[in-house]
Amino acid sequence: MKHSPKQLPEVGVRPKRVLSPSEQKSLATTAAASAIINDETAKWENKTARLKALRLAKEAEEEAENALKPAKKPAKAKAKAKVTLATKGK
Repeated sequence: MKHSPKQLPEVGVRPKRVLSPSEQKSLATTAAASAIINDETAKWENKTARLKALRLAKEAEEEAENALKPAKKPAKAKAKAKVTLATKGK
């Protein structure tokens, strides 16, 4: 009995592998976990970028306010009074 050309696989071509039910479930679980992790990572990165932008804007505003105010001279250090201990004479 001869095979028709449709039945013979091409040379070097592997047939597609059929996944078992446990492998299918494992792939579905992995895909779901990856989707959740990627979503959380995107939320985290967006929050970080938003907070960084707010911080930089606040720092720029504070620098602008400080530039308008005259610089204060550093206060002189106050001299501490020397404390002497009285000793009893013999």
